[in-house]
Amino acid sequence: GQGRMSKLEYVDLSGLRIDGRRAHELRNINAKLGVLTQPDGSAIFEIGITKVLCAVYGPRECTLRSKELHDRMLVQVEVSTLPFASGEHKKRSRGDRQIGELTTMLKESAEALLLTSVHPRSQIDIVIEVMQSDGSLKAACLNAITLALIDAGLPMRDFMVACTAGCIDGRVIVDTNYIEDSARGPELVVAYLPNQDKVVTCQLEPKLSLETLGPVMEAALQGCKELYKMLHAMVLEHSCQLATNRGTFAT
Repeated sequence: GQGRMSKLEYVDLSGLRIDGRRAHELRNINAKLGVLTQPDGSAIFEIGITKVLCAVYGPRECTLRSKELHDRMLVQVEVSTLPFASGEHKKRSRGDRQIGELTTMLKESAEALLLTSVHPRSQIDIVIEVMQSDGSLKAACLNAITLALIDAGLPMRDFMVACTAGCIDGRVIVDTNYIEDSARGPELVVAYLPNQDKVVTCQLEPKLSLETLGPVMEAALQGCKELYKMLHAMVLEHSCQLATNRGTFAT
């Protein structure tokens, strides 16, 4: 019930979480760009054991003329989950609704990130495969999209990063894992443009009291800034690698 401590102790007396992390600590991050040869851009983003693959196709001609936009690019997003990715059998219909909501959120975020007017009358397809899910999945999908779009060389407003923060038993925690997600505490997913200092997406569920919203938002943004440092470095390293490889071939 409300106000009572959860049966499971999510944060112990020494301030450590179930997986041994401190409240504001992110799990290990790993990112690889250009992992597939077929698409125009691709990336894998991992945080803890949550693992998402993203492929970007385009810009190319619209497959349906009727969907063509005369002043900007059409952005289409598709999400597929491997059957055992979340380690539990969800009822199909509920799962489908959640995928639908996720797809809409990802599409809107990608549209806010991309300079869609650069390629009018064309479309891009963003295809996401959830390989493993252990919490903070929405944020992982958003980060994978950014990396794949960078790999595809598409014009973007900024470098979008996303992070989740939650509140369990009055403790604010960042980058929630699956067990923490299951506590059904309020969770906030933030997609952030660090150079413009602008929030593109902010999703909250269930409700959060106003006095808690501040600290949770602050924690999510702090997580975004940390992620940005790491991902930005990984992207630079990837670019340098590419340049080095090109250099060796041009003899």
